[in-house]
Amino acid sequence: MMNLINSLVFFASISSMVVMYFLIGENRSDIEFHNGNAYLTEEKRKLTVMPPFTFEDYISGDWAKTFDLFVNDNFPSRVSFMEWSVELRKLRGIEVENQEKIVYIKPKNKNLPKFDDQGNPIKFLDDYDESYSGGLLIINGRVYPRSGGSTKMAANFARMVSEYAAQLEGEVRVLTAVPPLSSAFIPAEEYRHYNSQNQQSLEAIRKNLTNGAIFCDVFTELNNHAGEQLYFGTDHHWKPIGAYYAYVAFCKGAGFTPVPLEKMEKRTKTNFLGTMYQLTQDPSVKKNPDVMDYYIPKVKTDALRYSEFGFKGVAAKVFEHGCSGGTTYSTFLGGDRPLMKISTDVKNGRKALVIKNSMGNAFSVYLISHYEELWIVDLRYSKQNMIEIIRTNNINDLIFAPGMNHVMNPNTVNMMRRLGTQSGVYIPPKPSPIVDSTAVIPDTVP
Repeated sequence: MMNLINSLVFFASISSMVVMYFLIGENRSDIEFHNGNAYLTEEKRKLTVMPPFTFEDYISGDWAKTFDLFVNDNFPSRVSFMEWSVELRKLRGIEVENQEKIVYIKPKNKNLPKFDDQGNPIKFLDDYDESYSGGLLIINGRVYPRSGGSTKMAANFARMVSEYAAQLEGEVRVLTAVPPLSSAFIPAEEYRHYNSQNQQSLEAIRKNLTNGAIFCDVFTELNNHAGEQLYFGTDHHWKPIGAYYAYVAFCKGAGFTPVPLEKMEKRTKTNFLGTMYQLTQDPSVKKNPDVMDYYIPKVKTDALRYSEFGFKGVAAKVFEHGCSGGTTYSTFLGGDRPLMKISTDVKNGRKALVIKNSMGNAFSVYLISHYEELWIVDLRYSKQNMIEIIRTNNINDLIFAPGMNHVMNPNTVNMMRRLGTQSGVYIPPKPSPIVDSTAVIPDTVP
């Protein structure tokens, strides 16, 4: 009898929620539509739709799980209720605005939708795949990782880079331009040790590079400007000004003269709430959206982007000025592409190839001032053979510019190593065997 009552209560609850959703309804300000699909604007994910009911899914529990997500995403006045719940927690003393706090987040590995300025989904995304062990630190509405890298893993990265330097000796210069984490610039004395830890991790790259590989001291250049906001507070990327100082450090290592900021075109985007806000959903972070000033070198460019395999290019842009809101960082290169080729009107015969993850997007755009041709390889997505690209196109400089988390991860270091050996040929998956449901299975029981 009790089970029957529980079932009736469950179905009554479901029914009332569905009725409330359709009767109360509202003009949702927190969603946007792209190609017929609805997405939660701030959380940059697809809105959960009502799951079709099947008895099998109900028994397994899958239907109830999906329905729970549907209710969470579509509950009337969802945004207001979320804000009220935050304020209620504050009144109960659970949270104090702008209080220093630690938030523990399990990193998600999902494809989060981003869109270009025509509203088309960008397939290759920088989903938040960084690993910040020990949680995230929030101070005055800005989020920082609680990590400073590892000298041991930095040495592992340096060995991989040195292998390329040996293989390409006499053909190509090999350079590194790896930035520190934003933890190096936490504005609180008790976290000052992260600054020195970041420095030691990056110095370990310098000490372990061999075969003529060149170390560009990005840390020192950024540390000289530590009083500025070099990284976003609501996102895990650096600001364009931080990437600019890394570019200055690269120019010092490469023997170039950096272009002053005042000789570039400056533009500004506001109200950027990035990955760190999406993960923490912290109200103090939401109240401190980022402003992004970015700088455009006065260089004419033609760009092509390629899929994972082959060299059938499609027109692309170095700057996607239409990106805004949660996709603001996709302004640079239009987000993460497996491979891009940028041709410039800088007719000096120099050519470079940059290996990067998303941190390298804001850095790479400054390099167009110094190269006639620039190839940009995303270490996570490109299946083209990098050595073939280098030798076929007479590349002069090979530049490693991934974020520190990819330097500290043995898996992503191996991905960079495989760029030089992979075939670049698409191998289709083997089809699943077809099972004839009419076949008679003999009874093996004696």
